[in-house]
Amino acid sequence: MTQYSNHKRGQLKIFLGYAAGVGKTYTMLKEAKEQLKLGTDVVIGYIEPHPRKETMELLEGFEVVPTKSISYKGKHFTELNLDGIIRRAPELVLIDELAHTNTPNLRHSKRYGDVEELLNQGINVYTTLNIQHIESLHDLVEEITHIKVRERIPDAIIDQASQIKLVDIEPDELIERLKEGKIYKKTYVEKALNHFFQINNLIALREIALRRIADTIHNKTNNSYVNAMQNNVLEHILVGISSSPTNAKVIRTAARLAQALHGKFTALYVERDTNQAMSQVNEERLKKNLKLAEQLGGNVVTVQEDSIATAIANYAQLSGVTKLVIGRTITKATIWGRSKITDKLNELLPNLSIYIVPDQENTPKKKMDYKTDFKLQPFDLLKMILIFSIASIVGMFFKSLGISEANIITIYILGVLIVAIWTTSWVMNIISSLVAVLSFNFLFTKPIFSFEAYNQDYPMTFIIMFVSGVITSSLTKKVKMQERQAIQKSYRMETLLETNRKLQSASSFEQLIEEGSSEIVKLTELPVCYYSIKDKRVIKHTFYKSPLLSSAQNKEQENEFNNKNELAIVQWVINNERVAGMTTDVFKEAYGYYVPFLSNNKVTGVIGISLHKKGQLPTFERQILYAILNDFSFALDKWQLLRINENVRREKELEQIQSNLLRSISHDLRTPLTSISGHADILKTNDYNMSINQRQTLYEDIYYNSNRLVQLVENLLAVSKLSNGHFPLQIQEELIEDVINDAIYQLSKNSTRPIQVHIEPEFLLAHMDTRLIGQVLINLLDNAVSYTPYESSVAIFAFEKGDDVLIEVRDTGKGISDGQKKELFQTFKKSQMEQSDAKRGLGIGLSLCQTILKLHESELTVRDNIPHGAIFSFCLKKGGVVNES
Repeated sequence: MTQYSNHKRGQLKIFLGYAAGVGKTYTMLKEAKEQLKLGTDVVIGYIEPHPRKETMELLEGFEVVPTKSISYKGKHFTELNLDGIIRRAPELVLIDELAHTNTPNLRHSKRYGDVEELLNQGINVYTTLNIQHIESLHDLVEEITHIKVRERIPDAIIDQASQIKLVDIEPDELIERLKEGKIYKKTYVEKALNHFFQINNLIALREIALRRIADTIHNKTNNSYVNAMQNNVLEHILVGISSSPTNAKVIRTAARLAQALHGKFTALYVERDTNQAMSQVNEERLKKNLKLAEQLGGNVVTVQEDSIATAIANYAQLSGVTKLVIGRTITKATIWGRSKITDKLNELLPNLSIYIVPDQENTPKKKMDYKTDFKLQPFDLLKMILIFSIASIVGMFFKSLGISEANIITIYILGVLIVAIWTTSWVMNIISSLVAVLSFNFLFTKPIFSFEAYNQDYPMTFIIMFVSGVITSSLTKKVKMQERQAIQKSYRMETLLETNRKLQSASSFEQLIEEGSSEIVKLTELPVCYYSIKDKRVIKHTFYKSPLLSSAQNKEQENEFNNKNELAIVQWVINNERVAGMTTDVFKEAYGYYVPFLSNNKVTGVIGISLHKKGQLPTFERQILYAILNDFSFALDKWQLLRINENVRREKELEQIQSNLLRSISHDLRTPLTSISGHADILKTNDYNMSINQRQTLYEDIYYNSNRLVQLVENLLAVSKLSNGHFPLQIQEELIEDVINDAIYQLSKNSTRPIQVHIEPEFLLAHMDTRLIGQVLINLLDNAVSYTPYESSVAIFAFEKGDDVLIEVRDTGKGISDGQKKELFQTFKKSQMEQSDAKRGLGIGLSLCQTILKLHESELTVRDNIPHGAIFSFCLKKGGVVNES
């Protein structure tokens, strides 16, 4: 069960009993009554009608959410109104019979699915359950009561409940209640007493219930201990999965053993490529067993291997398995003396503890259904006739050359090998070997053109020839099969590596989605739709066409993905963070199969795969699809985390900028203010003793420092806006000459220094935010003018450099030392040049320039100007060509 990220998950309390009639519903209603008195918003979602008066009286005072009436196959059923409860959104809802199976075509096939959705919506749930409905205990209960319980729930529901309350009465008292008609109608009492409600059954079920409660309490109070044991992998339980009718019992036994030992639980399925067709019944049973292993907390692993025992042994050795659980198979003795899997495992794993589960229901296996193996294809017979015709012609030619019969025999054996390679059916091995013997006998042994043989050695020759043909053709067939397995493994590995490479090389989030979706389309040959999610809502969808469908068919399927029913399913997937749609237990009649992608506990996207025509994918394709979906999910999650980390890094840089600005601002503000204050004080006190020239000098200094303060404040405001994200970029193509001339004009208000301009070509465009790049040029030119002698030159150059425009501000002053260059843009270092304190330091201006240029995906650099001076340079993306006419 998946926890919600946006709100608190609801709490589940289970009232557990060991049999019907112990008072689960009564106890639940009584506790809910107390909650109602305390002011809790309690409603009744569904209460099973009971013949007990005391129970029904407790229903008074509760608000009841109307149930849903369902008509199915001419019958009417009353079901829980899930959507009604969600709309009502109470604090607590009471739902009886947790293990109930819903009417087909409802959203969830089982009522525990409804409860899980309510918990995800933050609604607390009280519910009731009997011990016989717990999945892992099914076999024990069946052995005790001899009754097969069909309605069962996964153990995970029990283990994740916040509270479990055992409702317990003595078995004798329960039987008395049954006889009084307080549990079932009196017409059913006698039957119940003779079957389920026997005193020995009730005592055993009560013991199982008490033990299950004790295990649950132990697990919850020793979570840290259990986690430590699992991390150390002290116990690793392995169970084999098959399509056997009793394999479910073996899986449950292994799950109970893993739970008791607090160990890791793995379920291994060995996929064999023997060309043996699995019947539909066996295939469905295998799917149920795989799902059962997952429900019981097992990690399902699939391997491809011809020998089951070898596959289990290899996996057990590589994975550190400590205990193996398998079922006892009953096999008939054969003339080949075929050994059992258990004997083979004892040989391969002599030091491993092997638990063999009794298999009373497992009858000797019937003859295997070799539909594909022994089904003769007419085309295969034609191939065989062609091959042996050629072999006979070649053999007769060799005979005419005087070559011995022993060499001719090898020609026919070669023909048998070619038939084995060229055909598909295993029965062709026997037929081709027999035809080879008969052809050789008919054409090359005396009497010729007869199936008689005069030489007494020929029968032995025919037998050896036949056996050699069967063995060699069978080995060839097996090599061919192993080659196909190797190709499948290679294809799977190549597909996953290619997918991983493409996902890792994606340069943007949109490209990542496109690559992942395209790989799924390539594998399944089915259309795919990716839904982008923001704030738990679909903001857009992207449809990826199937190359095998026409444009009209793709358009039709795109419309199907966008109809209101499918979008409602997508929204459900977003809200519940679970897969849904075709081939799942939720919305089975949906058009597609929908998988959510989570990042930071939020659904960031949902992918829909069109399975409406193809239904269930073949096993091999399904395994690769799940692997691709996992890689896709990890790549999306990684991208989202990188984006979050990038934002955090950016915020940290902005905080560092603000911190450095505060450290620098004190001197940068104090110096011009002190100068203005001092000059004003001189003018105030000594005005009558000063000449006109002296006063004019002081006025100019005051004016100069005032403009410096204005420029400083503008820089600080710009940095503040950039840091807070309130200065959005307005990138557009601008003429470099206009931007440079405007910067020089702004600077000329405070300085009379001449500035040279060199632009090549004359009409040069670049992509920029004019306001910000203009500020960069003003700061760089201002620094060059302020920190170089008056007689030195200052120039600005702009010219093309590939796809960029390179802009340089050059001066012929004293330059900047190598030590200053390293720290110039880092911590707002001030220039140590020999200038007046009235001049503002380099720190704020250069830090602002660097910040602006980073927003333009550029960087400010400095280098020496030979023979002396400094060059500050940066690049901008080049624009189009200006029409000079």
